[in-house]
Amino acid sequence: MGEDIIERVNLKTNHRNFAKIKSYNNKHLPLNVYSKYSCGPHRLILDKQRQKLYSLNAYDNSISIINLEDFTSEISLYVGNYPNNGIMHGDYILVVNGDSDSISIFDIEEKKVIGQVKVGSFPQGIIYNEKYDLIFVSNMNSDEILLIDPFSYRIVDFIGTGARPIGMTFSEDWDYLYVVNSYFETGVNGKISVINLQSFKVTGEIEVGKVPTMVRKKENFLYVLNSCSNTLSKIDLFTKQKKEVYCGYAPGYLCILDKYAYVSSAEENKVNIIDIDEMRVVKFIETRKEPQGLVIDP
Repeated sequence: MGEDIIERVNLKTNHRNFAKIKSYNNKHLPLNVYSKYSCGPHRLILDKQRQKLYSLNAYDNSISIINLEDFTSEISLYVGNYPNNGIMHGDYILVVNGDSDSISIFDIEEKKVIGQVKVGSFPQGIIYNEKYDLIFVSNMNSDEILLIDPFSYRIVDFIGTGARPIGMTFSEDWDYLYVVNSYFETGVNGKISVINLQSFKVTGEIEVGKVPTMVRKKENFLYVLNSCSNTLSKIDLFTKQKKEVYCGYAPGYLCILDKYAYVSSAEENKVNIIDIDEMRVVKFIETRKEPQGLVIDP
């Protein structure tokens, strides 16, 4: 994020490629006020079918397209005001714009935004549920999850949550939604809301660390990234027992592959690799400045 560079690392050989993000020339709109940098790559979306990588750039309000074959940045295009998250859905990328309370519909083939959907206040997370055929959007300042039809893009319902919801994930059978309630700026620990999607009701809460931002599920465990505690929590969903491990100062993103968690540390300029069975850091990968988004191509 800090150098407007996307870095690709071979986990076996440590061989590296770098793609410099081309800044979108935002002449008709002011640059995002948060940055001293031009682009601010924040989240990454992998498109294996097209052999592309998409970078959502929070500082110049753009999406960059990177060719995976030669790992070069092809183009950057305006996508929305402070794009902080997104998912692929068919031939579109649905981009959450935190500062405009909207979702942009980006046509991958046409390489342009073809529409926007108004959502709640300061949206943060977006995921798609295959079983229920619905898009879920977390609105941090509205304390709610919106349910959106993926074809008409109409809001069909909402679910109230705890304070300041951010990240979300589903159970493997798609019937449960786990929501990270960050309780940002309250000084208290965050919580995970457990939502039964058959009734669309909150059926439980689990306390975690300070300002949790992301959650992942693997088998009978939840893994939660606590951005102000600088820890990764492991929660047994049956016993509710918790374990924590230090995962780097200012952790930004969490990926889980096999028996390892990969956590980017923006202040330490590295990705910590954590054995999730033993809950200990077993290795780290040095990176360029302020790493944020991660994707793993196994």
